[in-house]
Amino acid sequence: MKTLPERFLGFTRFRVVVAALVTATVGWPLPVLAQLEPARAAYDKEDYASAYKLYAPSALKGVAEAQHRVGLMHKFGWGTERDHAVAAKWFLAAAEQGHAEAQSELAIYYKDGRGVERDLKRSAEWFLKASEQGVGIAQLNLGRYYLAGTGVEKNAAEAYYWLTRAGLNNLMDGFALRAPLAKELPVEQLKEIDARARQAAAGKK
Repeated sequence: MKTLPERFLGFTRFRVVVAALVTATVGWPLPVLAQLEPARAAYDKEDYASAYKLYAPSALKGVAEAQHRVGLMHKFGWGTERDHAVAAKWFLAAAEQGHAEAQSELAIYYKDGRGVERDLKRSAEWFLKASEQGVGIAQLNLGRYYLAGTGVEKNAAEAYYWLTRAGLNNLMDGFALRAPLAKELPVEQLKEIDARARQAAAGKK
């Protein structure tokens, strides 16, 4: 049975990636978790070469934050080689641990077919997971999916809900895109959806 990284990269390529990460950690003796703070500091200062070396051992140990950051650095070529397949592998590793931003990144990769085979159904599934955790861009994309029937069945009520959530998350396109739906749905249903969205945005059930 293939491991998670092998599913993306194949065994040979995965060994090369891991070897590079292990090499990057030589000379950095801090314990894995203790490296997170200096890694964050280097990342925030845009010292990506140092950030990559500091995040690498934590990513290999399965720390979701580190996996997400390593994925971003491979996505943009910050402090390391730009490689979308490798980025997708790290986003998946973090996403499967519930990391919201990694889930959103992975959904975008599936949407665009970048680093992975294009799969709109999987994209929608990951957008939903990220949306439920409050990621605005995921909520906006999920609302668009329900609006157009992309990767999911077309559903005006779900589209209105997630576009409202995006709007409440300061993505004003959500409010703009939901406007035509107000003519399709009953007034009482609109009020119920709006109230539910506001409760969810406020962290209430």
